[in-house]
Amino acid sequence: MKDQEKINMEINIGGEPIKLTVPFQNQELTRSVEDEINKLYATWRRNFPKRSEKGLLAMMVYQYASHYKELSVKYQEAIGKAEECLGKIDSILRP
Repeated sequence: MKDQEKINMEINIGGEPIKLTVPFQNQELTRSVEDEINKLYATWRRNFPKRSEKGLLAMMVYQYASHYKELSVKYQEAIGKAEECLGKIDSILRP
């Protein structure tokens, strides 16, 4: 099977079926993400029993989006530091 081949999958998040098309090699990652989200959902359902389904999902979206944003900022900072180091190495190697 080619790396570019995709597979149709159906996952379930908070009782909602979601159809996806993902690269074949990402099946396991997709199932792992589904599992993690459902664990968080179950935990928050227990901790916030009066919250609506929509409210819980909104809280979860915020949590994952904030993690993503934080990682994006750290990634950009790492790129900047790597470029700085490469510049220093280049200046040392070039007389």
